[in-house]
Parts: sequence; C-alpha cells; structure tokens
Amino acid sequence: MAPTREMSLETKERIVKLLEEGNSSRMVAKDVGCSQSAVSKIWTKYKQHGMVVKAKRTGRPRKTSKRQDKQLKHKWEEAGANVCDRTVRNRLKEMGFQYRKAKRKPSLTPKHKRTRLQWAKERQSWTVDDWMKVIFSDESRICIGQGDHAGTFVWCRSSEIYEEACLKKTTKFPQSLMIWGCMSGKVYIDILDSFLIPSIEQMFGDNEIIFQDDNASCHRAKTVKAFLGERHIQSMSWPANSPDLNPIENLWWKLKKMVHKKAPTCKADLATAIKESWHQIDAEYCLSLIKSMPQRLKAVIKAKGGATKY
Repeated sequence: MAPTREMSLETKERIVKLLEEGNSSRMVAKDVGCSQSAVSKIWTKYKQHGMVVKAKRTGRPRKTSKRQDKQLKHKWEEAGANVCDRTVRNRLKEMGFQYRKAKRKPSLTPKHKRTRLQWAKERQSWTVDDWMKVIFSDESRICIGQGDHAGTFVWCRSSEIYEEACLKKTTKFPQSLMIWGCMSGKVYIDILDSFLIPSIEQMFGDNEIIFQDDNASCHRAKTVKAFLGERHIQSMSWPANSPDLNPIENLWWKLKKMVHKKAPTCKADLATAIKESWHQIDAEYCLSLIKSMPQRLKAVIKAKGGATKY
C-alpha cells in the first residue's frame, strides 16, 4: 500500500473552520476533497489539543534496545546487535559523535605531555604584560605554489576531471625560501647577532626580555648559550613538540596565505612577496596572538598536556 501524503496545515484549518460554522463532516469532506473519516480524526484531535497539530510519525522502528545502545557506546564489536551501517551511524550521532576529518597534530609521548603540563602550570599565573616581554622565534619554509593548504575546488563534469583547466598542478621540488632557518650553531649566532639583537635594542631598549626558540640542535649549542649569556639575554625553556604554544605559528600561517595570493613565480618574486606581506601584517594581529597565551596554557592544562585547538 502506497504511503498517504500528509495533509497541509491550511487544509486542516479549513476543515476546522467549516465544522465550526455548522457544516456536516460529509459536506466538509466533499469540499476539501478528502475522506469523511479524515475529517472526523482532525476534528477529534482539534478538540483534544485546542489546535491543529501535525501528526507525529513513528518512523522506522529501532532495532537496538537501550541496553544494546549502551553496549555500542563502550564496545561496538561486543554489542551483538544485528543492525545495518545506517543504524550504527544513527546511534553514534545520538551519542554526540560526528564524522570529522582528523586534525594534524605532533605526536606526543607521555613524557612530552608531562613536560607540557608542567611548563604550562609554571606559567599559568603570567599576565599578558609578562608575555609581552617574550620574543617568540621559529623557522618556516615558504614554497612557491604550495600555500593553498585548504585545497582547490573546481566545477566540472566527471569526464573533465583530468582536463588542464581542472587540475591542481604540483611540483616535485618546488622553489622555496627558509625564514629563520634551522642551521648550525655558528650560523644561528650570525642570525641572532644580525637580526635579534638590533630588534631587541629597537623594541625593548634596556628593558628585560625573554627569548624563546625551540629545541633544534643548533638552538641549544653551547656556543649559542654562551652568546646569549654574554648579552644577558634570558632564554626560555621550551617543551618539545609544542607548536601550539608558540603564537608565531599562527603568524606563519597568515604570512603564507598572503604570499600565496601574490602568486610569485621565482625565488626573487618569492622573497619580495614575503617582505611585502610581512610589513602588511598589522600590530593588532600580533598583539592578539600574544594575548592568547593565557588561553593556550589553560587549554594545555585542561588537556593534561595533550593536544589543543591552537
């Protein structure tokens, strides 16, 4: 038997109105074009609820009991329920699960998590003013034609997916430039001497600052430590595999997007695009990243040293 179509709300309201005017159910049924029994049901429900209500559909009956749902939540393979894939997905949705793309995050061992948690707890009382004294550093590689990490979408027919205009072309060895490169200890000292020290003098003068860099071997070389010590620059300890604690990572993301929009085609153009984009980043954006540090620490503590959204 074919399923009947739900009667519109307007039709139901008209039925009620005609009946209230004193018309018989037979006349009303003939007027609206439905059966007399349907008119009677609508009138009965109207008297019960005081309004025209939409019929509640029971839908497809559940194939799992509450007990089985509980078992599914803890261990699907032991549920013992003879259900289809759709039922499993429906139960997962009811429990708050969603099918998502896995986030890319650095691998964290138990030791990494303990170190991150301790590091965050030691600095959870720091204010934004305290974090303003920290100079964050990092290195990043920017490649030509590889700044669009979100992917490229095109409108095309199935027969056109490999046509020239529909392809996202890749290069095996793209031209690139490294910013604040990961090099040997001596070269790293040259970078610090040429760029960090003048920046400190320009922005902070004689005020106390803390210099942050990651745990790359060149950053932790004895000669680098001696160089910083001679210049009375306090170096911040840093937990391994923790880019989410370094706000400059967000700056790199923004910079790469800006460079990608300029579409450089050679290294010279890439260098120019990087410099132009760097100067176009406003101070308010950088300040907002520094202000996010207390929230980053709270997130690490809440995750017990695990991965965060940052």
